[in-house]
Amino acid sequence: MTIHVRRQIWVLLAVQAVLPFSFEIIFPFVNQFLLEIGVVDNPADVGFYSGFVESAFAVTQLLTVFPATWAADHYGRKPVLVLSTLGVAVSMATFGLSTRYWMLIASRLIAGGLGGSGTALRVMVSEVSDKNTEVKHFTWVTMAYRTGQIIGQPIGGILSHPERQWPSIFGARFWYTYPYALPCFVAAGYALICAVLAQLVLKETMASSRGTVDTKHSPPGEHDPLLQENSSAAAKKTKSPSALSVLSLPLASLLFSNATMVLLTEIFFATYPLICATPIELGGLGLSEVQIGIHMSIRSLLHIFIMLPYRPLQSKLGTMAMYRLSLVAWLPTILIFPFLHILARQGLEDGVVWYATLLVLFTIWAATGWSWASIFVLSSAYSPNPESVATVQALLSASVIAPQTLAPALGTSTFAFAIQHKNLFNGNLFWVGTFLLASAAVLHCFTLHESKHDWRAQRGDSADNPTETA
Repeated sequence: MTIHVRRQIWVLLAVQAVLPFSFEIIFPFVNQFLLEIGVVDNPADVGFYSGFVESAFAVTQLLTVFPATWAADHYGRKPVLVLSTLGVAVSMATFGLSTRYWMLIASRLIAGGLGGSGTALRVMVSEVSDKNTEVKHFTWVTMAYRTGQIIGQPIGGILSHPERQWPSIFGARFWYTYPYALPCFVAAGYALICAVLAQLVLKETMASSRGTVDTKHSPPGEHDPLLQENSSAAAKKTKSPSALSVLSLPLASLLFSNATMVLLTEIFFATYPLICATPIELGGLGLSEVQIGIHMSIRSLLHIFIMLPYRPLQSKLGTMAMYRLSLVAWLPTILIFPFLHILARQGLEDGVVWYATLLVLFTIWAATGWSWASIFVLSSAYSPNPESVATVQALLSASVIAPQTLAPALGTSTFAFAIQHKNLFNGNLFWVGTFLLASAAVLHCFTLHESKHDWRAQRGDSADNPTETA
């Protein structure tokens, strides 16, 4: 792999971190935000409203995923990537300046509507990879996503109310009026930097947009999937097939499994801050905003570290086995949560058992993240030809975004309902429901089949001629 392509990958990884950064950064403080601007007065009711704020992002993203894919196929992957990243920057700045509930919703709708870079980014990663390097690159993509969470989640918790923590620096009236502007501005600034980097560094990977082949950066005889396509393919107009034409039964089953996995993932990502912020006597853990930010940072850090053994394990067990293992990990993850509440209720939230349980929880929870790298590789193999890659990835995006529109509101509302109706499963309705969902997902994943097809062979980019050793 040349330095030219390596530079492309690193910029794509930086852009990949933008969406989780902006999507997750509000979680540590959104519940308190709603209380402070007067949306609700009772902490037990805040979950009903915070879920809709968190879901709004994904609602418009779902509506724009296929138009964004069409634009990426007709105008290029790069313009879509740059413009959507700029849109995220604008929306995050406006979120921090919101003083009404409708303003919070509107800013998240803008972020989702202009944040359709996920499909274009994954297609670009696929197009600069071959079969041997694809697993490695998508492992990096998953790690970049978790890095965005590591950067974003503690910022959301730690930088909230800077006028209280650093009054000598943030003592101006502005910070008292907008106590959550600082973390949002940091997120907006990161998105803006990534948009500029993408514009300056990235090269278009779509064949029809590149026109001619650039070979001056590669030595004779070196094969590079981005820069070494034959000129006839480069000159040909890229046209994606329809979604229905590529939606085979095995692919549909894989997408359904992925949607279930995302539903579980986003339910817990959205609900965990609420569980932490809810008073112990109401069924939560009673943690502060700073503690929530630290918890989420540690959790995300473990999500990155646990990706390090992914490639060695994947090479021995296979991609499908890793995907199934990641879904099985949800079962003990869910079972540990009620045990944490029991410890907190008994006043053991600062003891050795508490922290040991947290470490076990975060480690097993992190193992569920193997599903993301696995699903990217598994879905890519279902592309029948190079022209269908964007369409398959758009379908994958839809299977990710659709449950994201439901998960935050569903998760937080169900948890709020459960703690208000202790007569249902002794207040454990949320845990019973999610465990049953995870069990169904585990059973279904063992019916999936892995495709061995390599669409790159049709453009002269096969595994027999890799860019570098895996």
